[in-house]
Amino acid sequence: MDEPFDSSDDGYVSIGPREYLDRLLAEYGLTEDEARDAVRVRPAPYGMQEYLVHASMLRSQGEFPCAGDAEALEFCREVAEALAADLGVTREEAVAQVNRHWSDNGPDPKPRVWIVGLEIAYHELPEYWAERIREQGDAPAPRASF
Repeated sequence: MDEPFDSSDDGYVSIGPREYLDRLLAEYGLTEDEARDAVRVRPAPYGMQEYLVHASMLRSQGEFPCAGDAEALEFCREVAEALAADLGVTREEAVAQVNRHWSDNGPDPKPRVWIVGLEIAYHELPEYWAERIREQGDAPAPRASF
């Protein structure tokens, strides 16, 4: 699992430092030996090693195909709640809009992006992502309130 990672390899998703890999393995009920062939390591710009897992190892969580772990599922739910509040739409409509933004990959059943581990999406609040989804045309304009 600690062999250098060739960045030209395709199909791997960054998880972040070792602690995030350990958390993912525990959540999935996998041992390090069971995941060995699906994990790669490379030097990270923040001075530690960055762990990556092959996308085939990831499992969608809940109603969001892009959510690869429990933290991502909770984050996507918070984005959907913020979107529903902003637009005045049902939770189901907001979930569909979040999925169109992050999960819809056309005819491919795999999500367009995976949110898992130390994900860059977490650098912004759910309200920020709700606004981006609305602005990018994945959601209708907010309903006027009287």
